[in-house]
Amino acid sequence: MSDETTPPTRSKAKDFWQLHVPLVVVLALCAFATLVEFRRAQEGVDRAWAYTIQWPIIGAFAFVVWNRYRRHGSITKSISRYFRDRAARFEAAAEALGDKEAVAQAEREADPDAIAWREHVRELRRNDPPGGPPSG
Repeated sequence: MSDETTPPTRSKAKDFWQLHVPLVVVLALCAFATLVEFRRAQEGVDRAWAYTIQWPIIGAFAFVVWNRYRRHGSITKSISRYFRDRAARFEAAAEALGDKEAVAQAEREADPDAIAWREHVRELRRNDPPGGPPSG
């Protein structure tokens, strides 16, 4: 099973061109847009204050996305890796116990709420069976 914190092996040149350069470009664009909007806000354009706040937030979001890709690679790859590892653990546990159906049955029986619900449904069906009232 893979460790979630270790990045997959990637080319440093690929990281440079696909991660670091776009981050620098986006952060430079956000800084420039923030200064432009701040200057417009100083000139009396009230709407520019919202943009003055918006562009640093976009830059922070770009940094968060960059950090996520830098540490874990693709988001979908890390999510699918997590679920593949989880499924492998469940399969290993089922094989260790011998029978997958037996494991599923044991999990269903271990839940007291599920047991109470099944008992409630049995009682309802006993009092009012499917297909109409009891004849008798």
